Amino acid sequence: MLRHWRFVVAIFLLIGCGSENFTESEKDRARLMNGFESYASRDEVMAKLNRRDAIKSVEQSSKHKGAQPPYEIYSARLPYEDLKEPGELLITFFNNRLMQMSFYPEDLDRYLAALKSSGVELHIGSELKNGHAATWIGQDFDNKNYVGWADDRLRAQQRRWLSRYS
Repeated sequence: MLRHWRFVVAIFLLIGCGSENFTESEKDRARLMNGFESYASRDEVMAKLNRRDAIKSVEQSSKHKGAQPPYEIYSARLPYEDLKEPGELLITFFNNRLMQMSFYPEDLDRYLAALKSSGVELHIGSELKNGHAATWIGQDFDNKNYVGWADDRLRAQQRRWLSRYS
């Protein structure tokens, strides 16, 4: 009988340890572009941008069904200037936590030179890591070049959610 209870307790412990909270914020936030930090809420980021009226497009989707943990992606695109280079900024939140920022400069070469002058040297095809922050040069589905910043913990958590519940 004692062995049976140990087995039941072990099963409950395994189930409890296997569950993941997909909405918690980490205390150790990763520094993304321009002083923005991962895990910041939409309200925190929008207040810092102070440009709510400039948002050009918003994408919002949810895959949450029934007993699944929450899954919400919110992205907003707005005009932005970084290092005196104009462009567009795409900000992406996973469950109301800033996960990724993508800057589409009007002139990528000039922007990369400005980044290099500021101490960040990027090369096509490689990813620069600083703690949990990743920075890279990317190209989207429309073949537009951008520089991206993301928290690798949130990207990994999003992939885990998709692999478990999609």
